[in-house]
Amino acid sequence: MKAYLSLLLLLTVFCAPAKAEFVGTLAFKPAGCEKSGKCEVVYDFSYIDPKGMGWQASAGLITDGASIPRWAQPFVGGAWDKHFIRAAVIHDWYCIRTVRARRATHRMFYDALIESNVNRAKALTMYYAVLVGSHMWIDLMEGRPCNGVDNCVQSEGTTSGIPDAVIKKNENGDLVAYREPRFDDPAISEDIASASTIIEGGSIDNPDDIEAFARARHPNDFFLNNEDAIFFQGPSSKYPDR
Repeated sequence: MKAYLSLLLLLTVFCAPAKAEFVGTLAFKPAGCEKSGKCEVVYDFSYIDPKGMGWQASAGLITDGASIPRWAQPFVGGAWDKHFIRAAVIHDWYCIRTVRARRATHRMFYDALIESNVNRAKALTMYYAVLVGSHMWIDLMEGRPCNGVDNCVQSEGTTSGIPDAVIKKNENGDLVAYREPRFDDPAISEDIASASTIIEGGSIDNPDDIEAFARARHPNDFFLNNEDAIFFQGPSSKYPDR
């Protein structure tokens, strides 16, 4: 009986859902740096997502706070709002390094906002904004010719054949196609403002539907409408461009 109870206890511990939480102290330097718009993270700071995956922003990261366009700050909140800043710092670190899948990185931002007690409608609106306006990247799998291969792009020089993207190596040395944030694009700003009215109206209430909503509004966005990795044939692959 004791053996059975011990086994049951172990199963309960190992099968229990992961507890999402922030770990460590988030502090910035120099003092008052928020006014300048650029701060350095003082200590390593981490987040454990609902699936139990750890995300860590290392000391020394330079951040500009949450990527909230100025026009949206009056009704969303400022870039250094205490409700957003922890999620933003972790998200910034992985957008800069691009060492994890894009979709998981952006979803982590939403989960971290919820963990920070941001109300769901606002968190969903901010998640939408990240999906259409933030950093975007896609892993490039080399070594196959594009002829006859689905989901493959070709490249010459530094452009990837993906609109507005460049090819670069991430912190692990892997090749990615990367697009800079575009919150300053008037068309994107207008789209986010329009979408926020719909989202905060309550017709969309979960992140999966936000992703589908973003894809529907941006059917030609290569990143939104492709997986985390695509085949790539360029000058650096063993196959010549055709």
